[in-house]
Amino acid sequence: MREERRTSEPQKASQRYGYRRLISVAFQFALLFGIWLIFSGRFGLKYLVMGLICVSLVTFLTNDLLYYRARPGGKAESGVLVEFMSWWRLLLYVPWLFLAIVKANLQVAYLVLHPRMPIDPVFLQFRTGLRKRLSQVTLANSITLTPGTVSVNLEEGRYTVHALVPRSGQDLVEGRMQNKVAEIFLDEQAEPPQVRFAHSLEELEP
Repeated sequence: MREERRTSEPQKASQRYGYRRLISVAFQFALLFGIWLIFSGRFGLKYLVMGLICVSLVTFLTNDLLYYRARPGGKAESGVLVEFMSWWRLLLYVPWLFLAIVKANLQVAYLVLHPRMPIDPVFLQFRTGLRKRLSQVTLANSITLTPGTVSVNLEEGRYTVHALVPRSGQDLVEGRMQNKVAEIFLDEQAEPPQVRFAHSLEELEP
């Protein structure tokens, strides 16, 4: 029974992928053909046939890019358009990021206006659990947008960040920012990363 269940799971996954693919193809074809009719303004048989041929060709060439593309093992990975359809989750992230920017601004202002200027520049290095490139780039940009921290390098999921003081990267150390970004793009959330601190890039070299 267990072997039958194991063999049926890939079949179900393949069926789900085929169903989603069929829906995405039909939706894209109908949308493009509707646009063709609106902009052409001609409903003669010759123009309808030309429209069907062109729309079919465009749908065939671009559907994998825009919606779903096959991955090894029969899994489906969301395409460019599907990724950006998560805009509503991004809208929920913006207020949180804005609040983080305000807090960081106040912290930087305190450091600059303090008579002793207690600035202790450090480099932070950690590896994120985010797997999607769009998630990783969004995290890097969020770090740079937050005053007091700058993304220096991103390579294979490993970040190098410069901070005015160690506590400037508190959201990174505790993993809050990573998990917020993961929620946007339905990426994997992980435990707080292990962060290495150093006062020079040479100290971070393996």
